[in-house]
Amino acid sequence: MATNRIDNRKNVVKSTQVAIQYLKYLHNQLNNWDLALAAYNWGIGSVKKALKRGLMANGTINLKKLPRETRKYLISFHHLNRLIRNNAKNPELRKFPNVKYLVRMNKSDISNYISSNKLSGIDNSVLKHINGYDVSKMNTGNIKILMPSKEFQKYFSSKNISYKKSSLRSSCSKRYYKAKYRDTLVKIARKYKIRMDSLKQMNPGISFVRPGMNLKLCN
Repeated sequence: MATNRIDNRKNVVKSTQVAIQYLKYLHNQLNNWDLALAAYNWGIGSVKKALKRGLMANGTINLKKLPRETRKYLISFHHLNRLIRNNAKNPELRKFPNVKYLVRMNKSDISNYISSNKLSGIDNSVLKHINGYDVSKMNTGNIKILMPSKEFQKYFSSKNISYKKSSLRSSCSKRYYKAKYRDTLVKIARKYKIRMDSLKQMNPGISFVRPGMNLKLCN
């Protein structure tokens, strides 16, 4: 969802809320979290077609019937899940209390919040990193933004936080691609070595590729 002022796909809070809603929708449709995750990466239409070709057997997903990008996506998710589960009682992790490390507030309240909580090193670069966009360019003071909490300052250093554009953007040799017959999002993502979710984010609303269609490959 983009507006004239800000691309909300880069807004951490809004994009996360939309992602949660979409994942809930996919799970309601497919009644399985592995299938929901696969559909999030590959598209629900592709997953439903694959189900007819034996994607699920005895309640278990057949990874070999998924495209490579989606297969890696599922495997990475479960690896991360296992790391968190197996290390939940690790003393190194337990030293961080279960509290809010980021708080939401109006942009107009930033200065008072920083001074009253004696936060140091919180500059525009930090806010840009946390929120996903340049907060200083927003003219309204009523917009909600994310700010580090007092607890954040105790356990993390804002000096190590910076916002730098991805080096991949400058190396982008082709910004757009004109689709050909039998092209799919998966084929295009593989050809140009782009993550499937990134390709979809750059081309919102496109689920099926048609010949002659222009697709964005990089920002």
